[in-house]
Amino acid sequence: MAWESLAGRDASGAATTRPPTADAPVSTIRPPSRATQSGGASQSSSVKATTSPVACRIPAFRAAAAPLPGPSTWTIAPALASSRRNAAVPSVLPSSTTISSPGAAPCCLWRLSRARRSDDSRSRVGTTTETLSMRRLGYLLAATAAPSCAGIGRVESCRPPRGQTCLMRVDWRKRSLDLTLRLADALQGRSFKVRASSRIASALPPSPAPAGDPVKSAATAAAMARLDAFLSEDAELSFPSEADPELSILLVTFNRAELTFECLQSICVQPPRSYEVVIVDNASIDRTPVLLDRLRGVTIRRNQVNAHFLAGANLAARHARGRFLLLLNNDVRLLPGSIESALRTIRASPSIGAVGGRIVLLDGTLQEAGSIVWRDGSCLGYGRGGHPQDPAFMFARDVDFCSGAFLLTPRSLFEALGGFDPTFSPAYGEEADYCLRLWDRGLRVVYDPDAVMFHYEFASSSSMADAIGLQRNNQEILRRKHRARLEGCHHVPDPARVLAARTHGDRGPRVLFVDDRIPRATFGSGSPRTRSIVAGLLDLGYFVTFYPLTEPLDDWTRVRRTLPREVEVMLGYGAARFAEFLAGRRGHYDVLLVSRPHNMAFIGELMASHPGAFSGLKVVYDAEAIYSLRELAGGRLRGDPVTSRQAEALLAEELDLARAAHRVIAVSPAEARRFRDHGIPGVGILGHALAPVPTPRPFAHRTGFLFVGSVHEPTSPNADSLQWFIGQAWPLIEASVEGARFDVAGENHAREIGALANGSVRMLGPVADLTPVYDSHRIFVAPTRFAAGLPHKVHEAAAHGLPVVATPLIAEQLGWRAGAELLTAETPRAFAETCVQLYNDASLWAELRANALRRVESDCSPGLFLGSLRRILDDAGKGAAT
Repeated sequence: MAWESLAGRDASGAATTRPPTADAPVSTIRPPSRATQSGGASQSSSVKATTSPVACRIPAFRAAAAPLPGPSTWTIAPALASSRRNAAVPSVLPSSTTISSPGAAPCCLWRLSRARRSDDSRSRVGTTTETLSMRRLGYLLAATAAPSCAGIGRVESCRPPRGQTCLMRVDWRKRSLDLTLRLADALQGRSFKVRASSRIASALPPSPAPAGDPVKSAATAAAMARLDAFLSEDAELSFPSEADPELSILLVTFNRAELTFECLQSICVQPPRSYEVVIVDNASIDRTPVLLDRLRGVTIRRNQVNAHFLAGANLAARHARGRFLLLLNNDVRLLPGSIESALRTIRASPSIGAVGGRIVLLDGTLQEAGSIVWRDGSCLGYGRGGHPQDPAFMFARDVDFCSGAFLLTPRSLFEALGGFDPTFSPAYGEEADYCLRLWDRGLRVVYDPDAVMFHYEFASSSSMADAIGLQRNNQEILRRKHRARLEGCHHVPDPARVLAARTHGDRGPRVLFVDDRIPRATFGSGSPRTRSIVAGLLDLGYFVTFYPLTEPLDDWTRVRRTLPREVEVMLGYGAARFAEFLAGRRGHYDVLLVSRPHNMAFIGELMASHPGAFSGLKVVYDAEAIYSLRELAGGRLRGDPVTSRQAEALLAEELDLARAAHRVIAVSPAEARRFRDHGIPGVGILGHALAPVPTPRPFAHRTGFLFVGSVHEPTSPNADSLQWFIGQAWPLIEASVEGARFDVAGENHAREIGALANGSVRMLGPVADLTPVYDSHRIFVAPTRFAAGLPHKVHEAAAHGLPVVATPLIAEQLGWRAGAELLTAETPRAFAETCVQLYNDASLWAELRANALRRVESDCSPGLFLGSLRRILDDAGKGAAT
């Protein structure tokens, strides 16, 4: 049988057929062996016929055809082609279709009339006649010679006079298309022919999966089983029908009902808050029409011929009412939360014209994480074949275009641009063209890594080669149409340029930021400042890759809560793969920003052993704190002092790490002086970025004392602070303040500290949002006896309007005045008395609060922080290593 069709487009109908020819072959199949004229029945058929056995020359369907709809009562009636052609010819056939019979009698099509029954099965009401077509139950052809019909399974049969109807009760659910064909053969009086060329390509249901692809075969089988179960019951899929939905989800279908069912179910699992579904069916001939009949609240448009994907998408958009359009392939299965994530992205800025997602193939590999348009008009799905959770694919960025398998765009914009350009019909390249037209308007196309879906890909394609042929043809159209843009700002196709081309217009500076771990808010240890630096780099126009060196494993959900989605976070690489990573991206980064001395020591060793990997790379060392000062002070408190010569050697060793860097960042003026006194030039100061956000509750409505800080080991400064305060100062406070309460917020990994909790001391653990905690407490304590750097905890408490009692060390680090911006005390008794004094004095409390808020505003201004960061990076670009 001559079936000639080009590759389809992802189960959405972008297939094409070659025009029929005059000498198209005749398709002939023969039915199973028939009963003889004497009425003997063969074992291969349950059909009894009283007419002579004939060859049934009708279109051949696949043997494994889909089962038919559920039980119904049907009326079979002849419709003469000579007098009622328009009513008889199935609507999916082109108007030029001819059906001829070799005999003198005119041929006809048989129509089935479905009788809708009331609750009383004996009465028949509201009979509805519909022309039987390839889209529903098969292509039944018969001649007007006296038909004979007999039972097939559960069939109530009769032999009516010529021209009358024959009523049958058939359980179609238990019959497949081969029985339907036998029924047609039994009903016809003589054979007749249908040219293969008079059929459209959609008449042959597509292969469930390409030969040799076990993953797709298994997925298809599972999807078919779920669809079978759905259709075997009186089940329905209901969708909201809103007058003014925010989102219109557009699907174009062409066969593959099982995949469409999976797609629709994935929408139902976690639907957006306000949406509608619009479906354009491209004359499907499998069970798609049956499935569409089971949908409620859906706008459905049925094309009489396969209009293909592009035209179908434009048609669906014209019937949409939502503020946004989501163009969705019907062979896509959405993961929960994907639509809402894309909506959040597009709502975030009016500069965004379209949003796409992370598309995963059924074998678990990546199809694309945004796509590249090369200068010659060819396209590349970034990351194809990679692991879907590779860090390179897990950050949001501007891209040349995103696949039409999942593309969110404002409806008004789609209409203003005239939708998809019909020049790219039937499909391929239309979404790239649309996105490039958005860029021409100054609008961005954004890849959202949290909008995730599985994609069958090429679901309705009979030949991938034909699909590739369409892509190549449209590549030339795309190149000619956008020649000026492509030649002006797009890369030439080159594997070495993929990294640069993955982000649209990637011409800004790039920084590789190395730190210990993901800087979670509850972790402390300089993490808030690290997050401020990352945010500042983004504000300055840098592309940021964050590399957790010593603790590379973390959870992506926690990463999303900690760092902006535009940051590439290299989870899972760590110190073991850093040299490999840097070599693979040689020349890609402008700045290497290294935080903390132990990480700088690691980088220094690599610079000495692999100098070529650092060629052209400006190294900035963010000291964060001079750790040796902290350790020396801690040793003295623990009774483990070192000699002055040992202390000097330890300090010099740490300060010398900065000599390999082009610029050094100190956290405070005091620590900057340490570097300069050691002969390290080019030292900048970068403190904290905090805006005053005083909590509103008045003095009289607040109670209790608060400490915020994480404890990672029992010998840390925070551990010592809590042991000293709870063990020596807190009992004195309890004795003076009725109902005194002390709360500790922050991570705790030391059992010794957890054991300090009692009736008046509570360990709150990590708190995601400290604002209510600051608002409810009256005093913040910072009983720190040894530390380095700059105490972020005090800056943050003061920024929330909570007055502070601290040690003199804290006041020295901050440069704040005791008695003006905070109160200080050094011994346990003095500390307790100072806390009680402030707890009971409302006017002192208000004065300290106001003064501290002013200091935060001047010392921690986000604008000042950003300006300092800019100067440091600019100086790094100009200078040589220190």
